[in-house]
Amino acid sequence: MPFRSPAIAAIAALAASFSTASFAQDTWPNQPVTIVVPNNPGSGVDLGARILAEAWTKALGQTFVVENVPGAANTVGAAKVAASKPDGYTFLHCSLSSIALVPLTRNDLTYKPEDLTPVAQTMDSSNTLVVNPKKMPFDTFEALLAELKANPGKYNYSTSGVGGLSHLIHELIQARTGIKITHIPYGGSPEATAALVAGEVDLAVISTTPILPFLAGGELKALAVAQPNRIPELPDVPSIHEIVPEYEGVGNWNGLFAPKGTDPAIIDKLSAVTVAYLATPEGKEAMAKAGAQAAGKSAADFQAIVTQTIDTWRGIIANAGLAPK
Repeated sequence: MPFRSPAIAAIAALAASFSTASFAQDTWPNQPVTIVVPNNPGSGVDLGARILAEAWTKALGQTFVVENVPGAANTVGAAKVAASKPDGYTFLHCSLSSIALVPLTRNDLTYKPEDLTPVAQTMDSSNTLVVNPKKMPFDTFEALLAELKANPGKYNYSTSGVGGLSHLIHELIQARTGIKITHIPYGGSPEATAALVAGEVDLAVISTTPILPFLAGGELKALAVAQPNRIPELPDVPSIHEIVPEYEGVGNWNGLFAPKGTDPAIIDKLSAVTVAYLATPEGKEAMAKAGAQAAGKSAADFQAIVTQTIDTWRGIIANAGLAPK
């Protein structure tokens, strides 16, 4: 008999215990399920999705396959899921950029946030401001800030695309400090990181997990984190908020979404299985190894978080002059 961890066994028992009131719920899933990730392989969102796909596969007895569909600040994959058949066999695992940021800064998208139904919040992750130390030999954020203030427009930064979280964090930093730096968008976070390591750009605010090897190897240097407080991965690196109190501090959630119209029974089933797994020591440890904190919020709780996030960023984006005309 194949080994099943206590956590997965408990989740499987939970999945089997649901009421028989809904035929869709009882029979789902009876074929492979696709989890679309609108980011490149190796990103924090991708790593989290692959951890969860393995857990869902073991708990629900069907294969969950991760499909990377990157591009356009994480909106290509989101658009694909929004246009997919709401049959419970296509889901989106994404960061807040696809749902709460880019739709507020662009009016040319083929989907709206309400076209995607929250299933569960899965992860909380962080972003860190880093520099190429060969181009920007500064040891503190204060020293970097002084250089940027003294030379408006001289330096540039890379991001994964216009309107994404990294872009808006840079815009918020500029709005709160008065600095002026030039935006160089790339096709994804790995490309933005590679450009910084290669010396094509000067600095960037990037998801923490993928850049840890570059920090350890000295190719990049962390000067500040974008969250309101310091993070466990980099306890000696201050938050921007510590140095610039006017800067609010910005976190980043990841979550699972379904196309609008997906059977609520399917959403509830997958939500419950996800929350149960992320509450186990196994789930928490797996996410920690991926550089994130297990969130494990239900569909209803996640909907409230999504709504609050959109409301908060709508004000920030309007004040920064980034709302579409």
